Amino acid sequence: MIRTDLTNKQYHEVDAISSSDVKAVVSSTVYHWHHQERKETPAMQKGTAVHDFALEGGHNTVCGPETRRGNAWKDALAEAGDKLLLPEAEYFECKDMAAALRADPACAKQLDHPSALKENSIFAQCPRTSLKVKCRPDTFNSADMIMSDVKMTVDPSPDGFVREIYKYRYDVQSAFYKYVAELAGWEVAQFCFLAVSNTKPYVAHLHVMSMEGMKRAENHMFKALDEIAEAKQKNSYETGWPRFSMAYPPAWMTE
Repeated sequence: MIRTDLTNKQYHEVDAISSSDVKAVVSSTVYHWHHQERKETPAMQKGTAVHDFALEGGHNTVCGPETRRGNAWKDALAEAGDKLLLPEAEYFECKDMAAALRADPACAKQLDHPSALKENSIFAQCPRTSLKVKCRPDTFNSADMIMSDVKMTVDPSPDGFVREIYKYRYDVQSAFYKYVAELAGWEVAQFCFLAVSNTKPYVAHLHVMSMEGMKRAENHMFKALDEIAEAKQKNSYETGWPRFSMAYPPAWMTE
């Protein structure tokens, strides 16, 4: 099922396995995933704002006072309602980051493509595990079958962002998005990240996931889905660690 009428908040309220869940299991264990605390941080809010400026023209983000303290902030927060309120400096930082994305021709092509479907909410059931799954791609260029995701990063360079991809397991996210979208009927030929630096000077670069990287990530994704399904079925969320471990000197140590 593909929904075009849900807000980001409404999407997140739907109970289904997301790429964040899968990445958490791949990066740690089902125990850590099941017991993790989900709190919205200022960095996450800035990410939401950059997405809003890049994909929706910034209509859901409001410029507030200089800081998040005091009555001025409380009043602005009440006035903002369901919209995202940011301190003034952060608001313009996010706006500049979105502008940097459009200043890069490759990124701009995906953001502004006539066939781009933006922030569609996709829901499906995994036939392998029977888990309900969901994703919300930033863009899907239906003409070229290219799916894209905007990322803020410390280093959007060709080498730098690759390290970020595997540090934060964005590769697993790309495989999961492709999988869920194809369950819902889309055909995804390529997945790319539109990476923009989160500090000045703001610059952006497009990174396309390789076929080898997608296949490797898909294997990790399915393993995580299997672990989640088994844990849910047994109602047992364990680390899977042995009773004890021997502490040997690491390979990088010298005599």
